Amino acid sequence: MKILLAKCHKKTIYSRFEPAVTEPLELEYLSALLVQLQIEHRIYDPLLEGGNFSDVFKTYGPDLVLLSGYITAADIMIETSRYVKLQNPGVKVFVGGIHAEINYEEFLVESIDVVVHSDGLHTLRKLVERNWNTASLADIEGIAYRENGEWKVNRKVSTDFSSMPMPNRSYFERYQGRTKYMHYSPVALLKTALSCPYQCSFCYCKQLNEGIYSARSIEAVVEEISSISAEYIWIVDDTFLIDRKRIQEFVSKMGERGIRKKFIAYSRVDFIAGNEDIIQSLADIGFVELIAGMEAVEDQLLENYKKACSADENRRAVEILKRHGINLTALFIAGIDFQRKDFHYLRKWIRKMNLQSYTASIFTPIKGTAYYKEYEHRLITRDPAKYDFLHLTLKPTKMSVLAFYFHFYLIYLEQIFRSKYIRSFLFGGKHE
Repeated sequence: MKILLAKCHKKTIYSRFEPAVTEPLELEYLSALLVQLQIEHRIYDPLLEGGNFSDVFKTYGPDLVLLSGYITAADIMIETSRYVKLQNPGVKVFVGGIHAEINYEEFLVESIDVVVHSDGLHTLRKLVERNWNTASLADIEGIAYRENGEWKVNRKVSTDFSSMPMPNRSYFERYQGRTKYMHYSPVALLKTALSCPYQCSFCYCKQLNEGIYSARSIEAVVEEISSISAEYIWIVDDTFLIDRKRIQEFVSKMGERGIRKKFIAYSRVDFIAGNEDIIQSLADIGFVELIAGMEAVEDQLLENYKKACSADENRRAVEILKRHGINLTALFIAGIDFQRKDFHYLRKWIRKMNLQSYTASIFTPIKGTAYYKEYEHRLITRDPAKYDFLHLTLKPTKMSVLAFYFHFYLIYLEQIFRSKYIRSFLFGGKHE
């Protein structure tokens, strides 16, 4: 049995600049299991290797192809499955990943044999134990499969993250020189928890793992960090800074082990605003950047998003990070009911706070979230490539489409002129 683990990508507006090129972490977890089971396999990610899937497929000659990708690549995953079956109908095609976990029904097509919709690693182990026999899958949780030409969907199951092995980073070691997050390179990914304990109404990550927040022990996290060769580590939990005691333990154990790395992580603004002493400790052990979902700069909008944060906490978070020398990338949402004054107020606030790095996303109801059901009847496109938060998927309610796009992209245009940080990334040169 030879298995090809392939990451699928769709080019978006961001692809012109590639602000982030990362290892396919979900496939490296699967690789760790396959190494344990002594099953021949290889990972293919075109962002790191270059080339194209067809050449890799023909050269490697797999018996099974497992495809993973985000929402923007959903059609690419299906097209790839069709290509595989056209080349060799005997090759099994599995699909998994965070989009398939919630929206598995999109992949119930003839060219796909199994969709893994939950607990991917343990599900894969069970499939191996069955010798990949797709004729006897009725009692394997976490999958959808075809039986006599009809799709069967087995029940979902959550993952206990503490039972997961460390990912096999041999693929990362080979291509780490091509990985980056903005100016930082090479950068490894680290995951310490699944899902999120908060209830933001727009958030897709909250839906993952059956909505059950599952965190690894700090001891295991620090042990993994000690094994990573890259200087920069991007902690890709939806929100890493959640529990004060857990972060204090992290800081303590990093100090005990004498590990020196540079970290990028996601945080809520209320944690930053309410835990300045922790922020100082994180700066001391090497945190160089925090990515914080501010979403809006007005309390009413934050309440609408069920963000449980305030505009004042946004302001204080910016000031605290500046005091302790940690870069901030602030994330904002442009609502479809925005008027010219809303865009103007957001840009004015950004200038006032002297933000150097920030992104704005167009409000996009992602399939699988509560918002999707509310707005589904108003969608103006279902093209997966348009769900990159840079395209309108809903018609603006108070502006024309053209006017909305003008004011939205003016946020980015102004950033290029204002921010040395962004100009140094886009056009080269040293960032201080």
